[in-house]
Amino acid sequence: MAALAVAAPAPVAAAPAEVSVTRRGDSFEADFTLPRAAPAWGFFRSSLAADDRQPWRARSWTILTPGVRLERRGNYDAFVGEGGRDVPRKIRVWVAPYTREVLSDYVPALRLGQDGIALFDGQFSVFSVSSAARLDSLGLDPQDAGVGDGGTKVRFRGDPSTLRLAGDVRGYARGTSAGTYGLYNVPGAVDHGGMATVVDPGMPAWLATDIRTFTPRLLDRYRRLLGSPGDLDPTVLASWAGADQPGASLNGGVLKGLVLMRMSGRAALQPSPPLRALAYRYVAHESAHFWLGQLLDYDRVADNWIMEGGADLLAIRALGASDPAYDTRASLQKSLSQCVAASRKGGLATASDRQDFQAKYDCGAVLSLVAERVAGGDFHAFVRRLIAANAADRSVSTEDWIALLENYPAGRGLGARIRPLLAGAQADGQGWTDLLTAAGVRTRPGSDLAPELL
Repeated sequence: MAALAVAAPAPVAAAPAEVSVTRRGDSFEADFTLPRAAPAWGFFRSSLAADDRQPWRARSWTILTPGVRLERRGNYDAFVGEGGRDVPRKIRVWVAPYTREVLSDYVPALRLGQDGIALFDGQFSVFSVSSAARLDSLGLDPQDAGVGDGGTKVRFRGDPSTLRLAGDVRGYARGTSAGTYGLYNVPGAVDHGGMATVVDPGMPAWLATDIRTFTPRLLDRYRRLLGSPGDLDPTVLASWAGADQPGASLNGGVLKGLVLMRMSGRAALQPSPPLRALAYRYVAHESAHFWLGQLLDYDRVADNWIMEGGADLLAIRALGASDPAYDTRASLQKSLSQCVAASRKGGLATASDRQDFQAKYDCGAVLSLVAERVAGGDFHAFVRRLIAANAADRSVSTEDWIALLENYPAGRGLGARIRPLLAGAQADGQGWTDLLTAAGVRTRPGSDLAPELL
């Protein structure tokens, strides 16, 4: 099978670079075909290794074509022609999958069981420059500098019975991928209604069973209550990074159409209710972004609380529905208390400027709770209406959100209470208490200036 992807969408009408990727045993062969002559080609995704902050490609890639070197130039890994000459138009690279974390980016590869490997198409995305020296001063967003970029088409090659795609599958087919993993020899996927759950065969058995059971039910719940995820083919990919370290660790990320979860640590080898709850909460929150965050996105960074807070409330409600012992009120109270504390430092709209990213989750969840109450206790219905009202551009602003809230009879006039909470710091929790009370959410005075939910 030859599957087509674009690892970086083309901002200009220019010929793309092409990369054909073929598995060779435990490694890969990547054949680059470059569309034009240039003395250097930089890699868009050039984050350093997380463990030692050194370039990771130097220890993972071996160039087999003469006349070109792999160098670190400024912020970028790059193909650089030898002797000042242009880079050869065809380059073959031997790729030993790099499976360790990189800084602020998706892991280039994942090992899944004894023989399974997932390879990220974004690691092959390139752009040309007029000289290698130009890379030395290029900023972190090369497209701002008008570099030569016609996109990079990646073809994962393999037998259809052993290769599947996870991520922006529809975009991959159209040639406009926003990021896709090619999964080689990864068995045991649970497919259900256009959605999939893929669990690393090496995952501890108790956790693998839990995830395979919980995730399909969760995705079915979201689709039933929120509607179709549109042109997405959602996949949740849970990988196991080993038990070399003490304790337990969970991290991951989200691509269009993909939730990636990585777990590791010796404490995860045995059943653990707290770890199970943590994994469920992570999957539930990140999967909610298939609707709030991908099917519908935010206008500006200041509006991101709509996505993060909404996903948090959807996750809390999903966990409460799946486990009668789950303490929904305690989860919401934690969000409210942390929101009030964060509001003393500034308004929600400027939380990102203060690097207070958690406020987006906490205060966003409180505002979502207000919307749920105004919508008659059905936050899913509010989200459905929010998606439908902004279907034309698939983007929502804070004012769009407030406008929908005030379309409900119980929400009229609440915008006047919300805007001050977004705009400026709050000396105490009274503004949040007044908003909750006006929306019909019952509270009582609590300690440390935060109201208590009843």
